[in-house]
Amino acid sequence: MLHIEDLATAPEGFLPDEPEGAEFYQAFQTARLDDFSFGYFAVYRDSALVTVAPYFVMDFRLNTLLPNGWLKRSLSWIRFKLACIGHPTVDAGRIQGEVSQETLAAISTALAKKGSLLAYKGFAEDLPLRGFVAAKGLPVPVLSIGPDYYQAMKSDRRNLLKRKLKKAAALRYEECAGLPDHLVAKVHALYLNTWQKAELKFEKLTPEYFANTRSLSHYLLYFLDDELIGFTQLIGKGRHLVNRYIGLDYARSHEYGLYFAMFIRTVEFGIREGFEEIELGATSYEFKRILGARQIPTWNHYRHNNVLVNWMLGKLRGVLEPSESELR
Repeated sequence: MLHIEDLATAPEGFLPDEPEGAEFYQAFQTARLDDFSFGYFAVYRDSALVTVAPYFVMDFRLNTLLPNGWLKRSLSWIRFKLACIGHPTVDAGRIQGEVSQETLAAISTALAKKGSLLAYKGFAEDLPLRGFVAAKGLPVPVLSIGPDYYQAMKSDRRNLLKRKLKKAAALRYEECAGLPDHLVAKVHALYLNTWQKAELKFEKLTPEYFANTRSLSHYLLYFLDDELIGFTQLIGKGRHLVNRYIGLDYARSHEYGLYFAMFIRTVEFGIREGFEEIELGATSYEFKRILGARQIPTWNHYRHNNVLVNWMLGKLRGVLEPSESELR
């Protein structure tokens, strides 16, 4: 017999081997993102904890995943209270413990009390769910690295990366464990530049996010003279490194090819620190393919509490899937 507890904070030992584990989830949910509320479903069989599923709740516009254009504008009025298993910014959905039809049915019943539109974000296509519509999500670029990474690369690609890195040589480059207080506001401002430029906007981070997560992070920093014009936030654990966020001063970074240099420096950092894989973030796929990243598919699963609306979701599956422009 299953029963569920709804927890405000992650239970001890939640995702202990993941870079984005309990500490990251807790730091994120206390960063004053007013559009979200967070929690964890702890599933027990008799008295034994068998599953922990993180969730978040938000107001969700159906056009959120669409590129800018007439269709996005025309669907802007359709919104739901979304209750979602997963995390707003972690690309791969993670449930700890048993993932079975029985445990997911119990979780979905509890989730249905939080919102009208239910979702499981970033999971495999074959997640054992009944009555959900499965829609393709953004694939996650994952790069395998090691000491022979550059030697194994074709010479034309290796030379291309050398040229792009050389273009940024006039910038001062620093690596920093954590983030100094005096750079938090500047890092947030640079992040907002990339947020404004993004075609898909799901969350909008606060300065508190960067302050809360700095103890978990390494920062790669890029200065023009003494002014910070770019950053990369990295979070790593074990064999796995995650490229969390970047930020750029677009008015001055293009001249130095900074965007490309940031990812090359991330690869160099990962190799030097002994990581075996880097999750590069679900954007700008073309350059990440040049680096050698493979694309890990993800699926989002949706169900509306209203049977008719749920039927319509099945017919509108394409609206919920990434556009061609987002996959470039």
